[in-house]
Amino acid sequence: MKTVDIVERIEGEAKLVCQWNKDKISDVRVEFLNFRGFEYILKGKAPLDALVYTPRICGICGQAHLKATVEALEQVYRNHNEELVLTNKAKLLREIGLNIEIIDSHIKWFYMFIMPDVVKFSNNDYSEYKALKGKKWLEASACASEVIKVLAIIGGQWPHTSYMIPGGVVSDPTLLDLTTMQNYIDYGINFFENNLVGMEIENYLSFNEAEDLYKVKADLKDFITLSFENGFEKIGKSYNRHLVLGSSLSFEEGKINKKLIKNIDFENIEELSLNTFNIDKNKTSKDAYTWSKSALYANNFYETGPLSRTLVQNRKFISSVHKHYKDSMFTRVMARMDELGFLLKKTKELIKRVDINEDSFIKPKISINEFKHGLAEVAVEACRGSLYHEVEIEDGKISKYDVITPTVWNLGPGIDGKLSTSQKAIIGTDSIEKAKLILRSFDVCSVCTTH
Repeated sequence: MKTVDIVERIEGEAKLVCQWNKDKISDVRVEFLNFRGFEYILKGKAPLDALVYTPRICGICGQAHLKATVEALEQVYRNHNEELVLTNKAKLLREIGLNIEIIDSHIKWFYMFIMPDVVKFSNNDYSEYKALKGKKWLEASACASEVIKVLAIIGGQWPHTSYMIPGGVVSDPTLLDLTTMQNYIDYGINFFENNLVGMEIENYLSFNEAEDLYKVKADLKDFITLSFENGFEKIGKSYNRHLVLGSSLSFEEGKINKKLIKNIDFENIEELSLNTFNIDKNKTSKDAYTWSKSALYANNFYETGPLSRTLVQNRKFISSVHKHYKDSMFTRVMARMDELGFLLKKTKELIKRVDINEDSFIKPKISINEFKHGLAEVAVEACRGSLYHEVEIEDGKISKYDVITPTVWNLGPGIDGKLSTSQKAIIGTDSIEKAKLILRSFDVCSVCTTH
């Protein structure tokens, strides 16, 4: 038997095609069918144009694309042994902007994409989580709208800001701005404490054992209760391999394949398109069924995202939960909500470290347009996981721009007989509703995937 289901309420949409055997999914494909083509658009453009184009790849993780682009262009300078000075203030404002984007996404994801589907598995009244109308849905929307204003202060607008440029940022917040940013963060912390976990954030962040799950209150307790009632701690398990490509003030790079290794080598990244459509139909494989490519590291599929980041950093609470329930749908969601608390506290600390007396921008001595040739590759951590950008410059213009997004890592097609991370997580599931929940636990982004 075959079923086809459309996955909506994501950034874009995807098609979930399942084959069934004895009431369980025996094979699955995630199809991304709306081509966008940013990599082709960027060819022939001036390098600085990418700072305007790439943040528009996605309306949710535009900051991550912007940061990846500006760091790639700065790497071009360094590869030419050109001095490029970046002040601590500029580094902090970039990181704060990216963290706020992740915080905003995590709040929306839990209340707007996960909980409206989770509560459908209960016969009890959870109408407060109803999409668009439920009290909890609306409160979460209001909180996200307040917290994202931090980014508007730094970047001038949201989404699709372009305030990061080679040499720093075109943003110079005052003391009043920094205080206002702190107030918006406090709004998010109060929401986390009162609505999500039902306790002070410091108490929550002190958890270090899986048994601390039973101390959680409020809305996250609803998720935990419904998860154990419906066996969500048993579904969605994949290879339990984890990858974090980006390193920053908030995250550490590394990979886990049975053991943790902190060193990441971009040479091990491989992007394949055997099952991917091509704009030249004559080059499209007969096996192609999606616009997503396949991404592997050292010839293996890896999961990327908040769970991977948590495990690489060895944050004790979720690491203990993971020991009990592995890379299940339940663990994946808990890791993301845990990261929300971690980033709220971390970002408040970063704001306090901003010195308004420092320069925000130090102009490079030469223009990047003067470089005849250039090559750079960087990675940053986006809300959904690791984001990789590679740029090549020839005769002062972009000759190649390659992007591998977190959804490509997690939900791209399997290849050469190997199941992708999400395929392995879904196979064996006994209902389409659970399969869609597993997909949502990775946070699907169609528009990023088909860039």
